[in-house]
Amino acid sequence: MSAAILRLPAILVTACFVFACANIGNPNGGPYDETPPKYVGSKPELNQLNFTGKRIDLFFDEFISIENPSENVIITPPQIQNPAIQAVGKRIRVEFKDTLIENTTYTVDFTSSIVDNNEKNALENFSFAFSTGDVLDTLQISGILLNAQDLEIVQHMMVGIHSDLSDTAFTKTPFLRTSKTNDRGRFVIRNVAPGSYRVFALEDKNRNYAYDKGNNEGLAFLDSIVIPSCERAMVADTIWKDTVTIDTVRMVERTLYYPNDLVLWFFNDSIAPRQRMLRPERSKEHVFTLKFNAPTDTFPTPVPLNFAPTDSVWYVTQIAQDPEGFAINYWVLDSMIYKKDTLQLEVTYWKNNDSIPTLLEQRTDTLNVVYREPPPPKKDAKSKKPPQVRRTGVAPSDSTQQEAVKVVPLQMKISPSGNMNPYDVITIEVNEPVLDVRKECFTLELGVDTLWEAVDFAFEVDTTRAMTYLIKRPFLYEERYRVTVDSAMLISVYDHPNKPESVQLTVKGKKEYGELVITMQGLPLINGDSGRTTPMPAYVELLNASGAPVRTANVEDGKATFKDLTPEKFFARIILDANGNGRWDAGNYEERRQPEFVYYFKEQFEIRQNWDKEENWDIGKSVLGEKPAELVKNKPKEAQKVKRDYREESKPQRGSSMSPGMGGIRF
Repeated sequence: MSAAILRLPAILVTACFVFACANIGNPNGGPYDETPPKYVGSKPELNQLNFTGKRIDLFFDEFISIENPSENVIITPPQIQNPAIQAVGKRIRVEFKDTLIENTTYTVDFTSSIVDNNEKNALENFSFAFSTGDVLDTLQISGILLNAQDLEIVQHMMVGIHSDLSDTAFTKTPFLRTSKTNDRGRFVIRNVAPGSYRVFALEDKNRNYAYDKGNNEGLAFLDSIVIPSCERAMVADTIWKDTVTIDTVRMVERTLYYPNDLVLWFFNDSIAPRQRMLRPERSKEHVFTLKFNAPTDTFPTPVPLNFAPTDSVWYVTQIAQDPEGFAINYWVLDSMIYKKDTLQLEVTYWKNNDSIPTLLEQRTDTLNVVYREPPPPKKDAKSKKPPQVRRTGVAPSDSTQQEAVKVVPLQMKISPSGNMNPYDVITIEVNEPVLDVRKECFTLELGVDTLWEAVDFAFEVDTTRAMTYLIKRPFLYEERYRVTVDSAMLISVYDHPNKPESVQLTVKGKKEYGELVITMQGLPLINGDSGRTTPMPAYVELLNASGAPVRTANVEDGKATFKDLTPEKFFARIILDANGNGRWDAGNYEERRQPEFVYYFKEQFEIRQNWDKEENWDIGKSVLGEKPAELVKNKPKEAQKVKRDYREESKPQRGSSMSPGMGGIRF
């Protein structure tokens, strides 16, 4: 008995050990690696002088990779032949193809492209410099690049400098040194020699490091000449406990480089994009569409190849809106032609010359425009009758087809319907071309008590939308209107008459709207025709929550007035319309003219029903380039750290294989 009692502690200890081994959790491997790779050395050394080799090797403390080196690694001075850049293990090798220039400082700016293999932690803003001469240049030029029209930051755009201060250097010779803007639109041109420079940004489409207007390249240029400098100064260095809590703030001595606050305004001053034809379409058998990337002054006339046109006109043309650019619809009138699956056509059109982009030349292409019949609708299982197929927009070619096909009249849509705003325009849209459309085809009546009285109106063809017509009139609050189109007043090119249509409209009352008056101060002054200084012409745009303009008002007598505003929240921006043409104009490098300046009001306007709001806006106190955070679209990418649930990982998982004596450890 005493022997059994002595053995009891040993049995308990053994049982506890076995139980613990049987329920051991999965090892979580410790916390994730959240630190970027560290540079530990190189051949040649960092900032080495009199370098004569063709290759550099950089070494790091862990296995690394380079993300998209052709785009993210910037070598300056620019290289005609791209160097070979590759990461192997813990090393990066850069092999130059160009002959290195004597007595020149070279910079290999990796931006944030170097990451570790596992967690993709990026080594931010790492650059490597060396010199082929006795001196290493160390000055820097930095700033920000903004889109001139909407003040969005411009990301990943080339910024460069020229020591040649002539106007032609930007168009004739490559940049002396370059950089790229980061996710915040910031740029830093490193290792600059003392001297005077001009600064540019460039959308370098043909990668020649020079501005080509004919290639539709965007640009920005600084009016003033930049002379870089530096100084040693004591600055505050903040150490953070986390993303919101400051640990300590200490003063340290650092080198400050100037200028560090340049602002470049990016724009595109090309007259029009390069003209070219896009892929044609034939969504319906009786109409095909030729598409272009930009508006054209002339409509191509297709020449039939696999059929002969009839004596009469066999198609008509209509301009159509298209998200890809500019489209022309060709409506085939002869059913014997449009019944063909494939229409073979020869089309001659204007296209930009490939070698000289500013030169237009005629080009002839042979097109096969194919129509594929859509699959028939599925038969309804509950109904014994086969589904009826309706064909719209075409006329039958013989009596047999006429019995099988149900002809649909010309379809018409009148909008708005029901309630309307005093500033609305009544639109009539049809689904097929109508050759003879006149004001007399429509009737507009004003409701007076219980009667309707015909009133005059202006009638126009909408030049921006195909087969759309406009009825305009000064509409007053709470008026009632009726738009009427009698039957067969409109007949399409396929002899389809319209059905009678009538729509009644009621103009909303004044109490349903609000009014906003903005008093402007601090507008720049210009010399007027009489020799006196006057405020620069300007107009204000109200913007919705997505930043799209919804209303515009000119600044007159120092005020911008918006009437009949629906209850909503608006932002506002003002365009300093230097030439007074009522629209924002880009800059022009040939004329050394900057784009027209844009300012955003820092707050939102809330409009309420039957309520007038007045606001003061001092442009002189507004920050040029500042935009409300709610409207900013190009926001910098935030680093995303992988979160790991260690408690879940420590739990044993069902169905896992166990090695004897090793608890829950898997292999």
